[in-house]
Amino acid sequence: MIVVYSPHHILHNPPKEFIFSQIVAYGESPERAELIYEFLMDVEGAELVNAETFDHGHFFKVHSTEYLEYLQTAYEEWVAAGLWAEGIMPEFFPIGKLRDHRPGKSPEGKAGFYMTDCCTMIVKGTWEAVRYSGYTALTGAKHLLLGQSRVFSLCRPPGHHAGFDYAGGYCFVNNAALAAKYLQDSGELKSNGRVKVGILDLDFHHGNGTQDIVQRLDNILFISLHGDPDYSYPYLTGFTSENTSKNINFPLPPGITDENYFKVFCDAVSTLQQFGASYLVISLGVDTFEKDHLGNLCLSAKIYPRLAEYLNNEMKIPTLIVMEGGYNKEFLASNVASFLKPFFDHQP
Repeated sequence: MIVVYSPHHILHNPPKEFIFSQIVAYGESPERAELIYEFLMDVEGAELVNAETFDHGHFFKVHSTEYLEYLQTAYEEWVAAGLWAEGIMPEFFPIGKLRDHRPGKSPEGKAGFYMTDCCTMIVKGTWEAVRYSGYTALTGAKHLLLGQSRVFSLCRPPGHHAGFDYAGGYCFVNNAALAAKYLQDSGELKSNGRVKVGILDLDFHHGNGTQDIVQRLDNILFISLHGDPDYSYPYLTGFTSENTSKNINFPLPPGITDENYFKVFCDAVSTLQQFGASYLVISLGVDTFEKDHLGNLCLSAKIYPRLAEYLNNEMKIPTLIVMEGGYNKEFLASNVASFLKPFFDHQP
């Protein structure tokens, strides 16, 4: 099984974040990806592939021009204005109709306009890391088109909270949406323009950014299993009332255990089957684990290979797995590997 990786992720290394009413060390650290990478390199059958570069036009298919331009210039403009050199942390967020206006010229105004929280800091190397995270997802998608049945893209920073024109939740470019659109566009000639792609988000947090982007696209279905937003980030999205023909949300109560989670998971897979996708993109987060400090579910480590086995049996289509969350470093790599192992074992 191909594992796509880029060392550029280490360039995004913010010093701190504001979360749970306190300033703490940045939770989405480079160590996360390195732990997973090192663990997988000892797994038999893992074939490391470095991320290729791609035309930036692919990014513009899922994000606004203004937002991408902001990501590329934000840090330099921030520092040139004499602001905090450690990184960008917004101080004001336009809500409601205020966001109908342009962000203005000040770095402070732009930060609040394009960033949704204070745990998504931009530092000097952020854009370089972000674009290579996108390249990592695109490289994985490319290998599916070349004939691979299962590929894992070790993306960092993660992506599912990044919307059409905003960053949030440690995310800047939406890797899952980027890969899905690439698969759809690159597969057009084979299917007369009717390529369908499913995105299955298994991260603990609702993929609000993916939902936002998918609403603007055709023939892509987004399905998310996540903690109830009444109790969990991003708090304001992920309810069943938001469900449309393009996205289906399955909010889950705090404390849910393996058996009840698996029942909901089976319903989600059934919905994907009815959609009739030609490709599947999985946003994999293992912050659903019972010992993850950013989640409130009670899933054991045994659930991850069980989910993968079920997908192997039920979804016999080319599948790209992109990395999202998971923050307990003691169990992170082993949980990711547990999910991936059935895919390694079932490669044709």
